[in-house]
Amino acid sequence: MIRAHFDASHIGAAGGGPADDVVRAAEIYADDAVVEWPQGGERLRGKANIIEFRSTYPARMRFEVHRISGCHDLWVNEYTIHYDDRPVMAVGIMEFRDGKVVRERIYFGDPWEPPGWRAHHVELFDPREPGAEATEGVAPEPPGP
Repeated sequence: MIRAHFDASHIGAAGGGPADDVVRAAEIYADDAVVEWPQGGERLRGKANIIEFRSTYPARMRFEVHRISGCHDLWVNEYTIHYDDRPVMAVGIMEFRDGKVVRERIYFGDPWEPPGWRAHHVELFDPREPGAEATEGVAPEPPGP
């Protein structure tokens, strides 16, 4: 269900393209859902508002999902959003009720070049590669409605 949401969330042209299916992407949300961006202090309230917002987004968006993990009613998604051609890494936390998202908080972070002083403490990895996570035993994706 979560992966299908991201697959349908692509926006092919600024303001939405003819092949975009924003309504299908929004099927995951409850009618009273909220989507929040804490770094900007912004909140979208209600499924209809989420659809309207995403239908008029002023850039192309492509979603690249790296990891989905969680259980029961709380799921975490790690992904990259390509705005036009600019990649931005994101983490989204989805809270479900009755099989629908009632709250999603999305945090954004730009990548940085690791400083040399800590090179002997860390190992480098590509967070976009499948299997890049350091842990095992990730719970399966929640069942669809």
